[in-house]
Amino acid sequence: MPNIIETNNLTKFFGKVNVVYHLNLQVPKGAVYGFLGPNGAGKTTTIKMLTGALKPTYGEIKIFGLEMPEDRTEIMRKVGYMPEKPLAYEDMTIFEFLTYMGRLLGLPKNKAVEQARDVMAYTGVGKLAFNKIKELSSGQKQRVTFAVSLLGDPELLILDEPTSNLDPLGRMEFIGKVLGLAKAGKTVFISSHIVSEIERMCNYVGLIKDGRLIEQGRVSELAKVEGDDYDIIVSDNRKLMESLMDKLYIKEIWEEEGILRVKLDERFADQFFKELPELIAQEKLELRLFKPHTSPLERILMKRFNMG
Repeated sequence: MPNIIETNNLTKFFGKVNVVYHLNLQVPKGAVYGFLGPNGAGKTTTIKMLTGALKPTYGEIKIFGLEMPEDRTEIMRKVGYMPEKPLAYEDMTIFEFLTYMGRLLGLPKNKAVEQARDVMAYTGVGKLAFNKIKELSSGQKQRVTFAVSLLGDPELLILDEPTSNLDPLGRMEFIGKVLGLAKAGKTVFISSHIVSEIERMCNYVGLIKDGRLIEQGRVSELAKVEGDDYDIIVSDNRKLMESLMDKLYIKEIWEEEGILRVKLDERFADQFFKELPELIAQEKLELRLFKPHTSPLERILMKRFNMG
């Protein structure tokens, strides 16, 4: 699958401060790629370089096989960009602003009007069409900024912390929109520091810390990184705990709020998975819960970012 975005040793210094260092991103066509890291990790700086708003100190950026910033005009015709902080002309109505932005993209007036109506309806601000931007809440402004990114039917969406001002319901709606856009064949690049959102939206992920790419790839592949901490509930937790306590593969086992917590020695994890069903059957127990204690991405973050 060809890559829509590729960077090679992408680096940015501000004075002597190294904000992004030797970043090698690979974003396949059709992916929903989550760019995940804590605040201050370099996500927004990277996005500004991807969109040509900042020039790299050194390194290469290719989008659609074209070079950024040299081919910026041609690239940005096919890119919808949603910045971290909503930007708009405060004295315009939503409808005026979106129509104006459509015209800036080169759409004929009738097309700009038509698309303004379409994206207002899609992002849930249609009923506010004739409200001025300055009258909107921060969440409503965020929806308008998302609407701008959809004008011109772009092939690639670059969204910087797109849910930061949305309420929980708005975040759920946004996740549904992104999944719908992916189904329609769009490539979506989303930066976020919220693990659960990235996990629900994205099939690829890049983990960034202190300006360095720690890991990237398919979420399904990265999630194969072994987790060694599991939650178990059976019909008699105490009985199972006694059966497991002296096993070679058990580092720690304890009961907490009715749940057995098991930490494995990863060297012998395969033995645990083979023997656990046998033990449960042998002790005539009923298995009611078995799952990793943390989500796959949370496990990866803890391992890669030394958080646990």
